[in-house]
Amino acid sequence: MRKSLLFPAVGWALLFVGMPISNDARPAADREKMKVILDTDIGGDIDDAWALAFVISHNNFEPLGITICDGNTPVRAKIACKLLHLTGRRDIPVAVGRKTHSKIDHQFSWAEDFEAYKPIAKPAADFMVETIKRHPGEVTLIAVGPLENVADALRQEPSLGNYVKRVVLMSGCIYGTADKTSPIPEWNVYAATADAQRVYSAGLPLTIVPLDSTTHVQLKDEERERVRQYTSPLTYSLECLYRLWLSSPQSRMTLHDQLAVGETANSKAFFGKQEILPLRVDEQGLTRIDRARGKPVVVCLEPKRHEFMEYYISHLVNQRLGMKP
Repeated sequence: MRKSLLFPAVGWALLFVGMPISNDARPAADREKMKVILDTDIGGDIDDAWALAFVISHNNFEPLGITICDGNTPVRAKIACKLLHLTGRRDIPVAVGRKTHSKIDHQFSWAEDFEAYKPIAKPAADFMVETIKRHPGEVTLIAVGPLENVADALRQEPSLGNYVKRVVLMSGCIYGTADKTSPIPEWNVYAATADAQRVYSAGLPLTIVPLDSTTHVQLKDEERERVRQYTSPLTYSLECLYRLWLSSPQSRMTLHDQLAVGETANSKAFFGKQEILPLRVDEQGLTRIDRARGKPVVVCLEPKRHEFMEYYISHLVNQRLGMKP
């Protein structure tokens, strides 16, 4: 996911420790894992890689696949493949979406020569449709980039909403951001506006985590250091990618995509308010409330920084992905 066209990654979140990884007190073995697909434009803003890390480190997720959207998708896919390879998660397939442009990003260099684990041949939209229909009513689709792949899946299967359990997007801006009192275009909508219009109007069981919430949650130095000090293939990879992403010493990660993953993992736990609003995407990429033409969407507002940061960081520093027993 990208932040808004105008919003700089500023501000800090507070570090808290000690929260249990799940609110569900049953042993992990007794809980049915949640089937998920993550659709991501990994390799642009840094939160995508850190969101993928959240998905694969969460014990209650069963990741069925990673689909790659927007831009130079084959190169983006190499980052996901390398991260999965280093963490011992080659069981998770990576499917590449259509290429839309060839913007170069500094993170691309991290995996430019990587060939040990490759994407599957099946295109992302095909994989998405087939996987969701193979598990009707069970799969949650988490989409944290521009919506080309989701729109392409709807072109193939207009009734996809009858098969998918839930669609959670990092997307949109309803009322404003941390430093703006009126809505602005959010990148994932603006970058592929026609595709976003298709997705928002399709009648999917849609939940969005908009800029209204995400711009209030940024990473603090102490949080980054805590993750870095937990030596593992996953955390080492995240630190390498973070350093490549940094454009200046003052840059800070905004946890856009991680909040969408958190909402998927533990619905309603990390937001003070959820509104069901009739939303429509206009031609300028704005996500508007439209009571005449909009479709109902669950909108997550008022993020609970304290609870979320405890939950998120706890997952990153308790996983043993790719580590010897």
